[in-house]
Amino acid sequence: MQLSLVVLFVAMLASCREDVPLPTQSLAQQIKTLEDTGAYPKLDRSTDLKGPDQNLNGVRDDVEAWINAQPITDIQKKALMQKAEVYQKTLSVDLTNKAAVIALDNESMASTSCVGDLFARYDLMDKVKAITFNTKERTMRYIQYNQTPGAASTRMPEGNTCK
Repeated sequence: MQLSLVVLFVAMLASCREDVPLPTQSLAQQIKTLEDTGAYPKLDRSTDLKGPDQNLNGVRDDVEAWINAQPITDIQKKALMQKAEVYQKTLSVDLTNKAAVIALDNESMASTSCVGDLFARYDLMDKVKAITFNTKERTMRYIQYNQTPGAASTRMPEGNTCK
């Protein structure tokens, strides 16, 4: 989103003034520049659904790094990590195993409830989702998960659902 705004802003300036050049870098180069300066998180863009998780905590390393870099409390970071772990599990759950899908959906609702208890809004949770499903392969798998029978619980759990 930030990248789109930067490109749009530069294009608008260029249309208003003739002496402002349009960006000469490709989109990939612009993203790399933003990543190198820290303005945009460095994300794993491999075709591997799971991506790297060197500490084997169930959350992709780049997602974990982004969460840890946020200016929030440790308890809030833990809640986002709980949600990130659920998002990550959607990439590997057996979609033909209805019991596994329902169990993961219940876990998803619990993690959403946890985030809701600790944050006034869900914007950081939405960013974790966007970062987790940052490639076509990951996004398509998340769509498949959501279209699987049993992956649509509508009941929020009660009580403290934070791990």
